[in-house]
Amino acid sequence: MADERRWTQVAERGSLLGLRITMVCYRLFGRPLSLVLVHCIVAYFFLTGKAARAAARAYQRRVVATFGPDTPLGADPGIWQCFQQFRAFALAIFDRIVMWFGDEADFHYDVVGTEHYDRLVRPDRGAIVVGSHIGSFDALRALSRRDGRAVNVLMFTRNAPLINSFFQQLSPDTEVRVIQADSQSLDTVLKIRSCIERGELVAMLGDRIEPVDRGRRCRVSLLGGSVELPTAPYILAGLLGCPLFFMVALREPEGSYRVSAEVLAETVGFDRGEREKQVRELATAYAGRLEHYCSIRPHQWFNFFDYWGEGAA
Repeated sequence: MADERRWTQVAERGSLLGLRITMVCYRLFGRPLSLVLVHCIVAYFFLTGKAARAAARAYQRRVVATFGPDTPLGADPGIWQCFQQFRAFALAIFDRIVMWFGDEADFHYDVVGTEHYDRLVRPDRGAIVVGSHIGSFDALRALSRRDGRAVNVLMFTRNAPLINSFFQQLSPDTEVRVIQADSQSLDTVLKIRSCIERGELVAMLGDRIEPVDRGRRCRVSLLGGSVELPTAPYILAGLLGCPLFFMVALREPEGSYRVSAEVLAETVGFDRGEREKQVRELATAYAGRLEHYCSIRPHQWFNFFDYWGEGAA
C-alpha cells in the first residue's frame, strides 16, 4: 500500500480562490497577462515545495542515466531544469482552464494515430485507453470533439477535491464523462462494461497505484528502477475482450499539443493459466511507452512525489 499513500495523502496545495483568480485574470486580461500570474504562482510553489523538488530532480537523474545527455535535460540537470518541470505543470493547469472554458480555438492539436480507432472500434465494442501523468490528459476532449467519439474517464478524485470540483463547475456539460472510481461498489465495473458495449472509449491513468487497485498491481522496470503499476486497465480489457490503446498529449514549445494514440493490443484475451504473465507483458509495454515520451518531453512528467520509493521525499 506504500505507493498510493505516497501520492493520495499529499494535500492539495492551493485553493479554489487561487484557481478562480487565475480564471478571472484570463477572462479580463487574456492569455499574456495571465501567464505572468501563472509564473508568479509556480515560483512560489517551487520555492516552498522541498519534497516535490527532490522528487523532480530524482526523476530527471533517472532520465539522464537511461537516455544520456541527448534529452532536453542535458548531461547534468540542475535547479533550472527542475524549475522547468514545475513550470510545465503550471502551464498544463492553465491550459486546462482555457480548454474547459470552451476556448479550444486557442489551441492547435496535431492528432496522430486516430486511424487505429477507426479500424478497431466498432459500434458494439469500444476500447480501453490508458494514459498517464505525462502531458495533458484533458486532450481527450480534442478527440471527443474532433471525431465525435464518446469518451468516459475513470477518475480517482478524492486526493484533489478542490481542483476537480472547480473544473466540474467550469464545464459541467463537457463531452468527456467522468466515472468515479469506487472501491466499495461493482457499479464502476458495470458502467465500464456498458460503455464498451455501446462502442465508447473508457480512459484511465495507468502510472499510479490507487486505493481502488488493492491487490491488482504488478512490478515492472521504469527508467532503471522497479515500480508497481496498476493492472486494472489490462484485466478489464481482457475481461471485456476489447482493444487497448495508449494515448499521450505533449505540449509543444509554441503551445500546441501533439496527441499520439498507439495500439498496445488489438484485442486483449488471456490464455488459460497465463493471465498474470500476459498482464505483466502489457504493463511492461506500457512502461516502455512512458520511457519513450519521457525522453522526448522530460519536463512534462507530473508525478511530483517519491515515485520509486527511494527516499526522495
